[in-house]
Order: sequence, then structure tokens, then C-alpha cells
Amino acid sequence: MTHNTTFQRLTAYIVCAVFLLGNLPLTPFSPPPAQAFSIGEEREVGEKLLSIVRKEFTLLDDPDLTEYVTSLGQQTLLLAGPQFFDYHFFIIDNKEFNAFAAPSGLIFFHSGLIDLCETEGELVSVLAHEIGHAASRHIADRISKSGKLNAGTTALMLAGLLLGQGALSQALVTGSMAGGLTANLQFSRADEEEADRLSYKWMQEEHRDPADMVNMLKKMRRVSRYHRKQVPTYLLTHPEPEHRIGYIEDLILQDPEKKIQARDEFAYQRFKYRVQTLTRETQSILPILKNRAEEPGILQDDPMVFFGLSQAYLASRDYQKAEEALQKVIVRYPDKQILKTDLGRLKLEAGETKAALAIFQEIHRQDPDGAYNAYYLAKALQQEGELAQAVLIYENLSERMPTYAKLYQEIGRIRAALGNKALGHYNLGLYHFYEGSSRTARFHIAEALKGLPEKDPLYTKIQDLKNKIARIEKM
Repeated sequence: MTHNTTFQRLTAYIVCAVFLLGNLPLTPFSPPPAQAFSIGEEREVGEKLLSIVRKEFTLLDDPDLTEYVTSLGQQTLLLAGPQFFDYHFFIIDNKEFNAFAAPSGLIFFHSGLIDLCETEGELVSVLAHEIGHAASRHIADRISKSGKLNAGTTALMLAGLLLGQGALSQALVTGSMAGGLTANLQFSRADEEEADRLSYKWMQEEHRDPADMVNMLKKMRRVSRYHRKQVPTYLLTHPEPEHRIGYIEDLILQDPEKKIQARDEFAYQRFKYRVQTLTRETQSILPILKNRAEEPGILQDDPMVFFGLSQAYLASRDYQKAEEALQKVIVRYPDKQILKTDLGRLKLEAGETKAALAIFQEIHRQDPDGAYNAYYLAKALQQEGELAQAVLIYENLSERMPTYAKLYQEIGRIRAALGNKALGHYNLGLYHFYEGSSRTARFHIAEALKGLPEKDPLYTKIQDLKNKIARIEKM
């Protein structure tokens, strides 16, 4: 789906939401008195907003990407203390410079922001800032100040505000009431400073360099100057980078003896190259990486260039060159098991299923908890016809990664093939629900319920999914 099409659809949603607020006249908007926004209401808004994101954007939810960004988030959350929600971290395939915390512990990063992060610390500075907003319930506070709107309307307003200025600015022409509502949803200067100070504190406690926060804010400032005609969405919700740079630099000056731990950037560089090769046109990124790989001494100075090159070759199905480039990285980092899973994934895509399976099985014996390797082990077993083994691995992963849609697709197909049609359709219903297609999800739910006794435990799970979809669609 194109960026413009997404904005047009979001605009339509927001316009409808405004007029459905009771067909109120388009007069200057005065927000009603603030009312407390409960945990349950926040969860409902989060569910609705996530359904909009899934429908309008592509999520990069491959197990290795999800594992990496979730591990960074969990490090910060350990310092943040007990939370009201389980946090989930998502990467959106979108070139815009943007990241945002949504209700109920949902944290989103656009691939365009990841593109501009040069180090793990820079990404963590944004991640910790967004957790600061969520942990302080700034979003709930903003929604409370907007008055008692229903979850659906609130989610649509947030979608327009958080996902792109184009939809928001077009929707504002419907009247000043919409403008008043969305203005109330934007973070205040006090919100921003509290989130910044929390981020700074957590980065200190992780022994990270707080200068990474300043670097990211300076990038925000450069982005804003480059896009003078259209302010990037991130700056709409996270304004005043100049002011924020000032007080963070003051904090750094006041703490001259800060402890900074040197970081291995391997995992971040691998993550960044994976995101880039999944979101950019291969024809555009491959020549750049080939030229970099030909620079004198690059294998010694920046070996991860060859990892990026291997992924670009893999995307263009040049398996031989992909393996040659990857092997250079494996030689440089012989202890990084994830590179061996990368090699297995390459061989699996090249049709060398038995060789791939042997790699995955060996790594699984050493690290049975690795989700990335386990996922591809299951795929290899599936291709080898070992369906019973494969589905057990997929089902185990679905408990650990409950929002990863592709798992339910594979479980559904295998369970149906093994003769359990109801369980197969239920999992396919979950897959389509998580992919943003409620209509197809309802079809599979109806098929799953056919002939299933009400006393069957699966019947209750299917009904729960059916009710959840109906509730979200009514918002």
C-alpha cells in the first residue's frame, strides 16, 4: 500500500470519526472537563490503534528483528519497574522519521528512523524516551484532557496524529473541533521533559553514553530543517528539539564522572542492515554496498558491510554471492551463532533444505530458546514433511511471540493437514486478524465453529476471538 493511499484512508477514518461525535456543529471546540482514563479503556484504544496500523502498514515482525528490539526494551523496562501492561515493540516499514508510544504499552518505530540511527545507543535513546511516555501514562493523560470520547474515535485521532501529518492536516479542514481534539493529544513540554529525564536516567543506569540522546535530537533538528514545508510527524508529537538539546547537555555537564560501558555494535549493525534490505529496493542498495565492500581494508574496519551485501544478494536470489559475502562475516565473527542461522536461512531459500536443517538442528541443541533459529528449524522440518515436529515448535513460539502473524498461518495449515480442521481454521483466523483482514478472519472462525461441540475447550477460544474482532470493529 502506498504512503499516499494510507494517508487518504486515515483521512477518511478521521473525518468520519469527527462527524460521528454526535453530529455536533463545527464551532470552536472547548474540551469537556478531563476525566480519568482507565487501564481498561487504554487497552481498548491500544487494540483499535494496532488494528489500524496492521491494516494500513507493513510490519517487520521477523523473529530476529522482534527479538532484538524487544531485548533492548526489556533492559529499560527492568529499570522502569512494574508496569500496567505487557509491552510490545513493532517496526513499521515506512521511510518517514518517526517513532511513537501508543496506549497500552505499544511502541512503534518507523524504518526511516532506524535508518538514521548510527549506533545502538541512539536507538535506545528513542526507545527509552517512548517508554518514558508510556510508563508515565502521558498518553492516557492527554486522552483524559480531550474529554470522554469512545475508544474508536480516540484511536482514529491518534492514528492521524501519530502515523502521519498528511492525514492529520487534511482532516483538520473538517473543523476546529477536530483541531482542538488532536491538539489536546499532543505531548506538552512538561511531558517531553519528563520522558527525556527518564530516558537519561535509564541510559545512565545501563552505562550508556547520554551523548547519544543529543545526537538523535540534533538529527531531529536537521530533519526538520530539511523538510521545512512539511514538519515530520515525529516533530509534531515530540516538539522543540533545540530546547531539549539544551537541558540534556546541561545534565551531561553536571555529571562529569558518568560511567560509560563500551558496547559491541555487532547486533545493532546486523539489525540495521536487515531492516534496510527488507525496506529498500534491492536495485538501489546493492550498488552502494558493492562499492563499500570494494574499499581498501573494509573487511577489517567494517566487516558488517559484507553482511548487508549478503542480505542484498539474498533478496535478489543470487545465492552463491550471498553465501560468499556471509562467509566473510562468519570468519570475522566465529562465535556469533546468529550468523550460522543466517547461513541456514540462506541455504533454505536456495532449496538446500537438508543442509539448512542440519545447521538449525545443531544450533537448536546449543540454544533451544533462540526464537529466530527455532522458527527456521520449524520451516525446514515442515519442508521435509516432518509436520508433527514443526507444528509443536511453531506453537511454542506463538506463546512467546503472540503477535507474530506468520506463526498462526503455518500452524493453521499444518493442523488442517494433520486432520484437525477446527484448530486449523482457528489459527488461520488468528493469522488474518493479525494481518488486518477481519473479514477473512471471520470466515475462518465460522468454519472452525462448524460441528464443534460447545464443551470443547477450543470452542471458547474461538468465541473469544470472534467477540474480540466484533468489539474492535464496533469501536
